[in-house]
Amino acid sequence: MYSSLLQRAKHTAHIISDSIYIPVIEDFRLRERANWGDIPDQTFDEFVALWDKCTQERDYVPSQGDSARMAGDRLALCLSDISFKYPESSTIIVTHGGLITDFLINVISESELDQVHPNFIHLQTCLVKECSITIVSFEKDHFTLIDFANTSHL
Repeated sequence: MYSSLLQRAKHTAHIISDSIYIPVIEDFRLRERANWGDIPDQTFDEFVALWDKCTQERDYVPSQGDSARMAGDRLALCLSDISFKYPESSTIIVTHGGLITDFLINVISESELDQVHPNFIHLQTCLVKECSITIVSFEKDHFTLIDFANTSHL
C-alpha cells in the first residue's frame, strides 16, 4: 500500500492498513499537482483560480507545483515503477482526485473517458468523490481503466 504524504491521504491509508495488516509506504509522487497552502499567503479563492487554470491549460506550470500533464505523468511513472517492483501483486494507492484525473487524461483516450462519464475532461474536477475507488491495470506498458470513482462501498 502506498500513500501520498498529505495528512488526509495518510489518515485514510492507515485506516485501510490497520484493517488488512499491511504497512503503508509514503511516496512523494502521489501528491496533487498543487495544494492550497503551497504558496505563502495564498487565499483559497486564489488557489481555486490557479487550480482551474492548470486544469484548463494542462501544460501551465504554477509557481509551486506541477502542470496537470506533469502530475499525470508523475503518477503514471509511479504506478509503472510499483508494477515492475511487484509484478504479480495488486497494490492499493491512496492519493487525490485531481491527480487521478490528471493521470487518466494522460493515459486513456478521450473517447474511452467519455464512455465512463460524458464530457469527462470538462467535468473532471467534480468526478472523483472522497474515498472513491478507481481501479487501473497495467500490463505491457499499457494502462486500462477498470472502474472509476466507485463509491458503492461507502
